[in-house]
Order: sequence, then structure tokens, then C-alpha cells
Amino acid sequence: MDALYARVSEAIAVIPNNTVVQLFGELPTSGGNDSGKPARAALVSKLKSSTPGRHTEMFGSGDRFVDIFFPHHDSVPYEGDTSLAGLDNNWWSDFSVAALCQAMYNLTKDLRKQLKRDDINNAVNNKNTELKTHSMPFYAKVFSETFIKSTYSTITDKASAKQHYESALTSDAWITAKRAIAAEGMWTDAAWELYHHWVKLHLLGASNEEIDGIIKQVSSKELMIPPEVGVGTWTSYTAWMNPAAITFQDIEGDAANGILKTVPLQVISPGPYPAPPTMMKEENSFEFTADGQPGRGYRTSGGGGGGGGGGGGDIFTSCFSGNTMVLMADGTTLLPICSVEVGQDVFTLQGPRRVAVVSTPRRKGRLLYSINGCSFSFTETHPFVTATGHRDEDGHGLAAVSPRTLVNLVPTLSRLGVAKMEEGTAVMSLKNQEPRPATVSVLDIHPATAENADDYIYDLILEPTEKGFPHYFVGDGTSLFLVASEVPRIEIAPHLATTVLKALHVAHDSLHGRPIQRNNGESPSKVPHVFQLLTPALALVSPLQQAQGVVQQTQDPVPFNIADILKVFVQEKTAPTQTSYRRELGEACEQIATHHGEEIDAMVDLGWRMIGKEEKDGSDEHVLAVSILDIIFHDVPNHSPGERLAVDVEAKAKETSDQAWCEESDEVNSSTFVRHCRRVFYFQDVDVDDESLVEIHFHVHHLGEKRPLPYTARALVPGALEQNYRMFEAILREEDEHEVGLVRFDVRLMSLNVMQEEQKRSKTWSNDDRRVYALDLGQRYGELLKMYLDNSD
Repeated sequence: MDALYARVSEAIAVIPNNTVVQLFGELPTSGGNDSGKPARAALVSKLKSSTPGRHTEMFGSGDRFVDIFFPHHDSVPYEGDTSLAGLDNNWWSDFSVAALCQAMYNLTKDLRKQLKRDDINNAVNNKNTELKTHSMPFYAKVFSETFIKSTYSTITDKASAKQHYESALTSDAWITAKRAIAAEGMWTDAAWELYHHWVKLHLLGASNEEIDGIIKQVSSKELMIPPEVGVGTWTSYTAWMNPAAITFQDIEGDAANGILKTVPLQVISPGPYPAPPTMMKEENSFEFTADGQPGRGYRTSGGGGGGGGGGGGDIFTSCFSGNTMVLMADGTTLLPICSVEVGQDVFTLQGPRRVAVVSTPRRKGRLLYSINGCSFSFTETHPFVTATGHRDEDGHGLAAVSPRTLVNLVPTLSRLGVAKMEEGTAVMSLKNQEPRPATVSVLDIHPATAENADDYIYDLILEPTEKGFPHYFVGDGTSLFLVASEVPRIEIAPHLATTVLKALHVAHDSLHGRPIQRNNGESPSKVPHVFQLLTPALALVSPLQQAQGVVQQTQDPVPFNIADILKVFVQEKTAPTQTSYRRELGEACEQIATHHGEEIDAMVDLGWRMIGKEEKDGSDEHVLAVSILDIIFHDVPNHSPGERLAVDVEAKAKETSDQAWCEESDEVNSSTFVRHCRRVFYFQDVDVDDESLVEIHFHVHHLGEKRPLPYTARALVPGALEQNYRMFEAILREEDEHEVGLVRFDVRLMSLNVMQEEQKRSKTWSNDDRRVYALDLGQRYGELLKMYLDNSD
């Protein structure tokens, strides 16, 4: 083998210019090398510098987004040379927006539900593809000023050097020697070496066409040219970039604090008292994707920002086309859903039930779908009842074309399991007034046209029974299918139901008469925005006392009955043709459950914890407390379905770290799709302060076998937390980076004394304590909601 390499050296030695001989032999280490690293760093820096736009304020314009998301950013060497790629500033701004939105999708909890994941990822992928095809001249520039600088800078006659270089490269001696090395399987970096020969020819003045000609000449002498560095493709070779693509991972560390920052909002109060302070999580991210802002195209709904507007926005609802037929109470009459009115009775499997709400939003250009050749159509998020869901068996209870989007819109539905509606899905139909399973054989897609893009679409909400909101049947006269309304299912989370309905009871007078979304599809008022801003944690801090103090003083817990609780939605005296459904309470219930339902449920379950800023005790010691709440699967997991799970948790900050082993709870009923952990871990060895960024890793294991499963998640958490507490959701991914679910957790900082007090309280926490805590939290949240509504315009 040494003889073969000697032949290569001999072939190069015939070059009459020693400098060119030296240049010919200079080859950087593959991957992240002395040229690739600074070149890639410059591209990432250009991406950050190109962040467009400004934050809007109530009066005038605010800070530039580049200063919000990258406050410590400075240009790096060679950033100015990125223009050699031939991509203008608008191109870079577009790339920056897509990458920032990708980071927001991966880091946020609330905004993530409104972001167009696929559009964002496609945009980032397309930008990387374009960058690959344009970046060779830029890399060549960096290469010439780094790895080969001392040699290249001494070449004065580049035309002559190019001629000598080309002669050696196309010589029979060099090609024969390389063929021999390749035949022995020893030329493992052929693409890397050849690419750098082409780059050096470029630097010596050869055009791309000339280099393509040289490649053809070398190839004609039977030297195998890897296709990625062949004619017409070599300029797109970017193995010098490591990692190979520029994505959110390149900017998330710098941007995380700005993306996740909670911002206090100023509320102008016309009432007799000042409105309570409100805080908006992820405010900068909502603002960046608001109407008129750079990221608006990647957000599905709302358009509202933070300080400049409503952050909640109008979330797309689940609905049917106007020609969809609804089975009425007599079990035979079919009425177009566009003609169904509030107060009419429809057919349900529990008997006739009155229509409480007819929801009629606009289509807004969305795709509609139909199954089995039926003439009616529906949105991607409308839930159909599955065969297993109807029989209350293990498995998916509901099905939708886009289950993840539906679960994002209505979080409590994840506990029932939402299957992807596709060929083979078994849904419930009706035949001879008896429910029967029906298999989806065809799923058709109906794009919007100019004529129907803004049509009204429809959904019904029926008056609740003691078991919750009934399902109804829709179809086209030939086939009928059992469908659910798009409402949170609070009845499946009793403590959540207690808290929410107690809050509604307290705030009822303030909610009554508030404008809400009307049946004609008009936009809702700002009231939904209130629920996003007023978090349950805000109800537990000053000037309201800690709820657990009340729990400890209460001796007689109030009994819980779901049937009695659901009566809060129903008025007693109504005309036969009117609904008894108290719609303002129903709307408020949906908003609270959507924004805070899972958080409230976990708060009550772990009500012995301290939430809120604690008094300074003069000690510098503090503990990072991480509560692992739930593991949520979007579908039946491929690995160990139905088996109890555990999570290996690692927290890192400032080069310090700590680990914990979290087992699925055996005290809280889990489902196939939602595994409850509800355990708190105190990481005393992690150094955290307000300037820190904590990185938390989760790795799911099979509990019984202590075997790692291919499910991992990662989150970045700011050290500065409002109310010293915050809930997060980390995306759970399989080995192939496919999203399979979420890990829900919250983070707090506390003193050692508080940690010890918590641990004592946790040992005596009972179901009676949970019931009382739920009522007290509901009381406090209701008071906060009432105060805000009564003192805001």
C-alpha cells in the first residue's frame, strides 16, 4: 500500500511549480474542519442578523426582533462574505423567519398549537437545499483564507497554476495510482478529496463549465467519480457543513429566553378598581407571528400578538359542510346542518337531545374531507366516534384526519385516544337505528375553490347529560356516522371539572352577557383572550393566599358528583323551543379547559406543592424542582403498548447536572395514550439562576424490564420563572425524529426549607385534600376572573 501512495506522490511531483505541488496535496480533515467550522458559523450568524421586524407596542414601535431573540449577537468572521452565495437579504430574512418559527414550534407550549409544523419544516428544508446549491463560492473563499491560506496567498500567477494543477489531475500517472488505491478499498474519502480539488481549481480561476469538463476527462479514464461530486452536482456538495443542515437547533440556545419570555401586560381599567396584573407566556413569539408580522404565514389561527393585540386568537374549529345531513329526534328525519336551529331536538343514542349551540365559523380556505364516497365533508379535526370508543373498550375513542391538531385544540381528548382517520379505520355508523361499525374504505380530499373558500361550516353542541356532552349522527342520507362535538371533556377529569365549574359559579355574573362567538360566525370578543392571560398559578399568588393553607384548615370535604356539576350549564325555566344551555358558561368552560385544563388537573393532584414566590430567607441555596406529570402518546405506541413506563430524566445547567428515575404512577389511572407520572424530583446539584438556561432530557423506559425505549424528548427552560413556576411540554420523538407525543412537566425553584416542607406534606396528601383544593382553587380562579372582567373594558 505504501508503494501505491508513493506512486501518487510521484505523479504530483512532476508539477514544475513547488507551490502548486504543495497546494495539490493540502486536504482538510473531513467533517467539521478548520474551514468548514468558520464557514458554517458565518452562515448561522448571517441567519440571526437577518431577523426582520419590530415588536409592536400600544404606542409606537418596540424593540427589533433581532435584539429580542438574539440580544448578545455580534457578527463573526466571514459573515460579510456570505454574499458570495448570491442569496439576497430578502432570502436570508425569509430563512431566518422560518428557522425562528421552527424553534418556536419546538420550544413553546401554547403557540405550538397554532403553528404550521409541516409548512415550517418544508420551508427550512427548502432553504437548506437552495443554500447547498449556492454556497460553493462562499466556502471556497473561507477555505482560501483558512486551511490553504499560507500556500494559496503566495500564488501570483493563477492562470499558470491552474494549468499545472489540471495537468497533474488529469495525468495518467495520478489517475492510475488512484484507481489502484480505490481497488484496494482504501480511497474512502474520494468525494471529499475530489471536491476540494474542484474547489482549488475554482480558486485558481477555472469556471464551473471548465471544471465539469475536467471531471468528464478524469471519468473517461475510468476513475470512479462519486455522483455527489460529479458533473453538475459538485457545486452542491456540502460535507464541510457539520451538521449538514441549518435548523432551529443552531439558534434555539440564543433565542430560547426571548421565545419563552413571559411579559407583563398593561391593562387600562375603566372600572372602579385597577385590573389585576396579567402575564402572557411566550409573548414575543405570539407577537412575531401576529397579523402584519414576519411569522404570520406560519401560524394557522388568531393573528393576535402580545402587548399589541389578543394573543389567543380564533382557533380553527371542527365542522361540517352545509349540506351535511343531521338525524333529527324522530330517528328518520334528516335536516341539513345549515338549517338546524338552537332548541331543536336531534337523535342521540341516549334519546332526543336539544341543540345548545350551532357553531358557524368560516371555512377560510381549509381542506375538507369525505369518506366512502359520501357527499358531505368535514374538516381535518372533526372527531368521529370509533367502534372501540363507542363500546368503551381499550383503544382509540375518537378518530380524525389530523389527530394531533385536534388534541392540540382540545387537550382533554388525548385521554380518550384519537386515531388517524384513514383507510381501514373503524368508525360508528347507524343502521335501522342501531349503531354498527363501519370501515373507512376511501378518504377523499376537497380543496377550496374561489367559490367556496369562505363558506360557512357548521358544528352542533348538544345540551349535556349527566354523563357529559352527547354525540349525534351526520351523513348524506345513505350513510350516517356518529360524531362528537369539539368541546373539552372535563367529565373525564373530575378534579378539573370541580375547579372549572366552581370558578364559573363564582364569576357567573361577570360572564353573563359578555359577547361571545355568535351562531352567525362573527368573531368572538376578547373574552377568550382573558382565559389565556389569567393562569391558575396567578390565582395562587399574592394578593390571594396559598390554597394549601385552606386545605389544611378544612375538615369536611364537599362530595363530588359529576351529574350535579354538569347542571351548572343548564337553566331550569326555558320555553320548549329554546335551549336551556347557558352558553356564556359553556364558552368560558371550553376556554379554561383548553388553555389550562391539564395544568389544573396536575395542580390539584399535587396540591401539596408550593407555587409562587417565597419570602427571601437570606440563603443562597436553592433547588430546581421538576415535576414529571404525563407522557402523552398521539397514537398507540409501537413499543411496549399497555406496559407501565418510566422516564430517565437529566437536567443540565452551567456545566452542572443531575438525574432522576421517574416511574409511571400506580395511584392515578392512566390510559394507553396518557400515562400519568405525577412525581416531583429535586435536583440539588444543578446550578440555576435567573440568567440560566436549563436543558432537560427525557428518555422513556419499559418499567418492568428497565429497558430503554426509542422515545426521547428535550426541553430548554429559562431560569427566570413567573410566579417561580411554569408548565412545559417537550416533544416526544422516536429514533427517526418522528413525533409520537409529548412529555408534560413543570419547573420551580425553591429553598431547601421549602423542599423539606413539601416532602412532609406529600406523605399525607389524600383524595379528600384534592377535592377541597380543587374547590378552593376554583374559588380563587373565579375571583381573579371576576375581578379582571369587572375592571376591564
